[in-house]
Amino acid sequence: MLNALLEIGCEEIPARFMPGFLDDLKKKAEEKLRAERIAFSKVATLGTYRRLVLYIENVAGKQTDLAEEIKGPPAEIAFEASGKPTQAAIGFARNQGVSPGDLTVKTVGSKNYVFANVVRKGKPTEAVLGVIFPEIINALYQPLAMRWGDLDFKFIRPIHSLLALCGNKIVKFELAGIKSGNISFGHRYKAKSKPRLLKADLGLYKKTLFKLGVIVDQNERQELIRNKVEAIAEKAGAKALIGEELLSEVTFLVENPIAYLGKFKPEFLKITSEVLVTSMKKNQKYFSLLDEAGRLQAKFVVVTDGCRNAGVIEGNQKVLSARLSDARFFFEEDKKLPLEVRRADLSRVGFFEKLGSMSHKVERLSKLADWLGKRLKLADDKLKTIRRIAELCKADLTTKMVYEFPELQGVMGREYALLSGEDPKVAQGILEHYLPRYSEDKLPQSVEGTIVALADRIDTLVGCFSVGAIPTGSVDPYGLRRAVNGIIRIVTEQKIDLLLDEAVEHSYKLYEPVFLGFLFGKGETGYQDFSKIKGQILDFVSGRLKPVLLDKGIRYDVVDAVLFNCNDILDCVVKADVLNRLVSENWFPGVVKSADRVYRIAKDAPRAEVIEADLVEREEKELFDLYMKVKWEVGEAIKVEDWGKASRSLAKFTDPLELFFDKVLVMHENERIKMNRLALLKSLGQLYLSVADFRKIVLQ
Repeated sequence: MLNALLEIGCEEIPARFMPGFLDDLKKKAEEKLRAERIAFSKVATLGTYRRLVLYIENVAGKQTDLAEEIKGPPAEIAFEASGKPTQAAIGFARNQGVSPGDLTVKTVGSKNYVFANVVRKGKPTEAVLGVIFPEIINALYQPLAMRWGDLDFKFIRPIHSLLALCGNKIVKFELAGIKSGNISFGHRYKAKSKPRLLKADLGLYKKTLFKLGVIVDQNERQELIRNKVEAIAEKAGAKALIGEELLSEVTFLVENPIAYLGKFKPEFLKITSEVLVTSMKKNQKYFSLLDEAGRLQAKFVVVTDGCRNAGVIEGNQKVLSARLSDARFFFEEDKKLPLEVRRADLSRVGFFEKLGSMSHKVERLSKLADWLGKRLKLADDKLKTIRRIAELCKADLTTKMVYEFPELQGVMGREYALLSGEDPKVAQGILEHYLPRYSEDKLPQSVEGTIVALADRIDTLVGCFSVGAIPTGSVDPYGLRRAVNGIIRIVTEQKIDLLLDEAVEHSYKLYEPVFLGFLFGKGETGYQDFSKIKGQILDFVSGRLKPVLLDKGIRYDVVDAVLFNCNDILDCVVKADVLNRLVSENWFPGVVKSADRVYRIAKDAPRAEVIEADLVEREEKELFDLYMKVKWEVGEAIKVEDWGKASRSLAKFTDPLELFFDKVLVMHENERIKMNRLALLKSLGQLYLSVADFRKIVLQ
């Protein structure tokens, strides 16, 4: 078996794109290899900011032979009445590389056709790779693309070299005016020589580059950086603050990591620690150091790319000092105005095109949060705090600090609120209303912060959907999926009963002044089809809740059954867990079959109201009496969200329905009797659906 190696040498690729690039390179390579019938055992991708590397392990020497049955002309055209092949058959056979005598006849539909059984021999892998390597490169997703010279070819950065090997042979192709070869390159500051690789061997390739100052495996490089940073921190009597995002970025900023300990003036520690950490992380890519108590120290670790000159420490310290001086200036300037005064400036900050300013959003947010608090029956003092949080939660967007460091929104709002003399609960709520910011982030801990966090996300969701800014495919520029994921986490983990349709409707009404303003101002936004918008939002929430339930181990069909007409996230989560356990009960299939049968028969019934006087047969009268009793039982169970009891109550219909269908003719010749029986079945169907769409359950 052979191995294959492709190295794309580039100008510096932005570090933030590298993980996605390597994942995409691996995916595209696997797809191409399978499509071209080239067997392999493993595909790996490696890389630095100057190179993308594809390694294919145990690749077959040639394509797998392909046996095909190719359809030709109709038999009546291919053969004369005597059976002698015509020119049509002879030409078809010649084109397929077989003799006319090897042709066969098969019936397709109502007509006979000629077929040729053809075996296409696989080509050598080396030749196939020469075609698919450039195709893989061209197929890579380009977050940014450049042209250079007079070429039409585009790539994220100009390509300078192409190394391509299959075994000990060069895979020959040309791309962007560069011919492939077997020559690589080392670290730009450490090695001027260009090594010639004699075979596609990953171990040999990594060793060759290591001698030239490059650790090409990003996983090895990342672990080395982590160890070096932690070792320096331990020697300094501290603990390194190693965020995975920063660690990943630094990994793709260097090819040969060398770490140093730096210091800054302790007087900067008077600034909020989040500001210092963010400045070091965002601007300089430094790792902050903490003492045993978790307090920030006036020290940092910088990772350089192969620099062994200790003078680099002083240079980095000077740069950081300038950065922190700027941050201190922003902080001191911002403190001069209390948050309350800054609220007026929000009228000059846009929220979203066609949806007014941030000042408009704050006004809606305050009213929506107050409504949510009252729906959850919160005490007046908590409602007062909620309103104040909502009024001030966006005010820090007008500060110099947040303008420079947008990721500090909320953090600085809390700090400036405390400096402005606001209630600590209000200050904490300002920070918490942004939580969770990402999937694994912590949730707001106070009920006040929780309510404003929900209101903020609901307002954004309703506004964006109202103007058609709906995510499509993988494109979600306004973070609506993240907003809904936050709603789901808050509701499910903090056990909040929230009827989505009510919240969406109330939020939409709060937008009416904005919509009217654009309408009368001849803008594009006026009154929308609210029922359509509400349906889109509820479907969107259900779509985000589905993978959450699947990740909890809920069966896919149970998830589909529960998410039918989903209007209460917490309700759906609890219900899914219950039904997932009940689905194995011996009585449960009867519920599924009955629900499906009832729905199919009565789905087009014009009414669900039963006229008791029109019930004729004993079986239908007994079924109606049972319906009235079970309807009450199910209703009471739903009130207390006892989905197990509700489902067991529905199981009482299984045998009576069998008897009903056996003894009673639903489609009676008397139209009045028929309509009444269909109404009875439709009522039963609606009762089943009040619990779940049992038709979605797949019986084993």
